Formats: sequence, C-alpha cells, structure tokens
Amino acid sequence: MMCTAICLLVVLFCLFCVYGCLKPRNFPPGPKWLPLLGCFLTFRRLKAKHGYAYLAFQELTETYGPILGLKLGNQKVVVISTHDLVKKVLLQDEFNGRPDGFFFRVRSFGKRKGVLFSDGPTWSQCRRFTMRHLRTFGLGQSSMEKQLIVEAKSLVDYLHRASAKGPIPMHTAFDVAVLNSLWFMFAGHRFDYEDQKLMEMLEIVHDAFRLMDTMGGIISQLPFLRFIIPELSGYNELMRILRKLWSFLDEEITLHEKHLTENEPQDLIEAFLLEIASNNNDRKDTIFDRENLLVLCLDLFLAGSKTTTDTLASIFLFLSLNPEWIKTLQDELDNVVGRSRAPTLEDYSSLPMMESFLAETQRFLLLAPLGVPHKTMKDITLKEHLIPKDTIILLDFHSVHNDQSYWDSPEKFQPQRFLDENGRFCQKNANMPFGLGKRRCPGEMLARSSLFLFFAYVIHYFDIEISPNHGKPDPNGYDGFTISPKPYYLRLTKRSDITNSVAT
Repeated sequence: MMCTAICLLVVLFCLFCVYGCLKPRNFPPGPKWLPLLGCFLTFRRLKAKHGYAYLAFQELTETYGPILGLKLGNQKVVVISTHDLVKKVLLQDEFNGRPDGFFFRVRSFGKRKGVLFSDGPTWSQCRRFTMRHLRTFGLGQSSMEKQLIVEAKSLVDYLHRASAKGPIPMHTAFDVAVLNSLWFMFAGHRFDYEDQKLMEMLEIVHDAFRLMDTMGGIISQLPFLRFIIPELSGYNELMRILRKLWSFLDEEITLHEKHLTENEPQDLIEAFLLEIASNNNDRKDTIFDRENLLVLCLDLFLAGSKTTTDTLASIFLFLSLNPEWIKTLQDELDNVVGRSRAPTLEDYSSLPMMESFLAETQRFLLLAPLGVPHKTMKDITLKEHLIPKDTIILLDFHSVHNDQSYWDSPEKFQPQRFLDENGRFCQKNANMPFGLGKRRCPGEMLARSSLFLFFAYVIHYFDIEISPNHGKPDPNGYDGFTISPKPYYLRLTKRSDITNSVAT
C-alpha cells in the first residue's frame, strides 16, 4: 500500500514537471523552461552578469524579440520592449491588472487591498476615493503650492544647518521633504527633520525597495523557499520590514481614531475612517475597512515618496559629476527669478532650460526601468502571440526612452532635445516617466511640482561640489524594485550673493 502511494506520488510529480515545461500555445518566444524553475536559472545568471534585471531581459530580447516570454519559477512573465509596443499595452484595459503572487499578497495580509497592487472593482473604488479626497485636501489646488513652498523653505533651512557640520548625505537628503508634501494631505500633519523614529522608518523604506525586484523577488517566483531557506530567500527580512511599517502606520491610524469626530474630515485618513464608521457600508464587498486603510497608507507611504526622493537624489548625483549644468541652471534662475526672492511654480514655464533639463533627466537617468508590473486580465493576443490570463507583464521603459525611432542619439544627455526652435520648452509624448493610460501615476501633478520646487530651491540657495573626504559618487545605483542611488556626499555652500532670509 505504501509503495503504491509512493509510486503514485512519483508519477504525479513527473507529470507536474512535464506539464510545467510545456509552453502555452503561441506563447511569446524565450528560453527553455526547466521543471519547477522555468527560466529562473538563466535569468539569475544574466542578472549576475549585468548587475541589473532590465539588462538581463534586454540581452534575452536581443535574441527572442521585443515580446519576450519567460517562466520564472511559478510565474509566467512577458517583457514588452520598444515605444510602440509599450504604449499599445499601456492603453489596453486587458493589460491593466496587477500581479497576484506571494509578495503582492503578503504585504496586504494575504488579500488584494490598497491601490498599488489591486485591480478590478477594489482598485477602481480605492483610486477614485483616494484621488477625490486628495484633491479636496489640496492636490492640484493653490494650497498644495503653499504647502510645497513651506516644505521647500524647511528643506533649505535643514540643509543650511546640516552643511555647517560637514558634507550632506544627498542620497537621503530629500526623504522628509518629499514625504511631507504628501503626508500633510494624507494625514494632516508634517514630520520634523530631526524626528528619529521617522528616520528609522525611512531607512526601512530604502531597505524595502532594495530587497525585492519588480516581480516580488525569489519568494514570489519560488514561494516554497520561505519554508526551506527563509533567511537566504529574503522572507525573514521582508517580514521584518513589513512589521515595522505596519506598526508605524497603525499608530498613525490609531491616533486619528482617537480624535475622530463627525465634523468635516481634515485629511484622507479621517475621510476613510468616517466611511468605515458609516452605517451605509455594511456590504461585504466594501473597500472601507481598517485593513484596506492600512494597506492604502502603506502604498502611499512607499510609492508616494520613494520615487520622487530617488529622482532628486539621482539628479544631484548627476550634477555633481557634470557640474557645468549647475552654472547653466543657476544663471537661468538668476535671470528669471532674481536674487531677491525664491522660485515659485509660476516661474517654471519661464525657465525652459530647467524644464527641459528635468525632462531629460527623467528620460536619461535609470530610476524605474521596468515600472510597476502589470497583469493580463484575460487571454489576449499581442501581434501573433497569445498571452494567457494572469501573466505578469513587465514594460521596458528603458527601451522606450532609448528607442532610436523617437530619440536622436538617446545615449547622450541632451536637454536641448526638449526645446523648440525659439528656445521654448516642448514636451515630447515619447517621454513616459509617469506611464500612460488608466494606470498612469495618480500623484504625477504632486511629483512634478515637488520635483521642480525642491530642485530649484536647492540650486538657487547653494553651490554644490563633491566632498573630497568621500570621493566621487558611484553613478551605478542599487538594483531592486527601483534603481536607487548608492550613498554619496556633497558639500553645499551658501551662495554668497543671496539675501539672508529664505522667506524673502
């Protein structure tokens, strides 16, 4: 009896392995699939060779074409390259899902919650509620600019104090400012730059983005490894990070619960809590429960701050290695804004070189080369290839921003490509730093405004040079969910001909 059972298990295991090696009919071309592992070993070898996941995929794309089919552990993955194909995918609803692997569920208590990694009715309700109330509390309103100016001034004051003590760690210099620009609308308050607890949480955020790649890492591709090698697979570290973040955000929600009244809500958390308390939300399919609020907080805390923070840090790293651009941009600021006041958002359209410089940095610098993963909502054909439902879709934005059909000499940093013949800024639709379609970044307006103001304020008030005690910054960042700058330090010196008061 025992032998029969063992034989049956062996036969079933063999059938499972054979089935796992079979590609779906007309699936996009790619490497051979091994039992259980798929193309995992090939991908890991190429990633080790190049240092970055997107470069591993690009080597395979050179062999198999711009629609690349893979299986990484238990995940079917299709990587889409070139501007036209990526744009086509972004504008089709069938590709607008989000992956449903272990990593994407464990962060939301094993469920599909929040706004970043959900889809269908849950996502549309959550996004609609979030955007409506963020607009109520300032997003896109004059109050948003006022709050951003307060934050930009606080940032400059902080940098003044810190620079008096020595070189500035620029890889984290913008963490608090960027988070505060969102958190005031979301939670009704801002953080102090010396808040030690917040510093610990922001370090946790940096750890989180370096730990996992855009597909959720090894524990999403081979989730059984968390039982066998929980430390090596990253599972223990992931859970440590999540527990810290959950605890921090839970305290914020609890604080709001203690002071909740039936008056008009003052921030997004209050608005969500009032919906939870409403008698109209007894339905089981409602998005308004405490778990969903916690995951929404997590989504905004991570995605709402990390991308803009890393963009600013990467830009200043680039400037430190190409200092000629600092003088060019400072001269334009001095001519347009003058030295007696600070920049405002109204100045942006009168600063074509700065506007084109920021647009080119978002095209040229590698920050999120694979974006946020998508998922097919049903079986769909792309060109002649059949992509099954629930396949993870990765979009190679690096290929989009380097597509020679749309960009002349894309390997060169040329902000002038965004200027017309009259020297005015001219946006190019081929540039997609915030994506396209229904999944376009909901915080784009805030991100663009804070990126300009924080950047303009710093170069308006400071001269910048590499710290001789720390050496030349490394332009090759850490690979993870995004590519984040490695630690680097710059010496900031107050510009000699600026008026003393930041508030002028």
